[in-house]
Amino acid sequence: MFRYDNIKQPKTRKGRETFERIVRAGEKLFHLLTYPVASITDIAREAKIGIGTFYLYFESKQSLFRYLVLSYHHEIRRDIAELARDGKNRQEVERLGFKAFFRYIFKNPYAYTIIWQSLVVDKELFNYYYTTFADKYRIGIQKAIDDGEIYPDMSAIDIAYALMGITNFVGLKLSVFNDGIKPTAKDIDKTVDEAMKLVSHGIFIKK
Repeated sequence: MFRYDNIKQPKTRKGRETFERIVRAGEKLFHLLTYPVASITDIAREAKIGIGTFYLYFESKQSLFRYLVLSYHHEIRRDIAELARDGKNRQEVERLGFKAFFRYIFKNPYAYTIIWQSLVVDKELFNYYYTTFADKYRIGIQKAIDDGEIYPDMSAIDIAYALMGITNFVGLKLSVFNDGIKPTAKDIDKTVDEAMKLVSHGIFIKK
């Protein structure tokens, strides 16, 4: 299991501010320059700190990269859980989960770039990110199958990956393939509605 290894968490307010500047600088440069190109010197310069200060908190550039990916993993799951807890059935839970994910991606535009870079930078981390997400997702879907809300002959884990695929690529359309136009709350709601049409009704006309 991945943890925030090789990281020294700050204990003072000033330390937390410095830590956050390093994280935001790394996030920005991994997005703009990519992980292989962005150096610790670049990150320190962007954060307005000395290189030695970087090493007070992070053992290496990779430890900062892992911290970012694991933070996205935790925050997305947290936001989905908080919003989806109000769902009265599985369809409502999925709708609220979609909405939470799209909101998060809109507020954190660098997340996609960095998460997907991990496929090349740290494949073990990439696998961990998606497989653990799917494993947790599967539990709720299996309960919905057991409760008669989803067809009983369907695989919970396959459904989990299919729904993750929908959210990932629809999220890309909303936040990356948008010609720089920021989506409004209404745009997000409309996107959620369209995604739920697919989930609820499928795409094929029954004859």
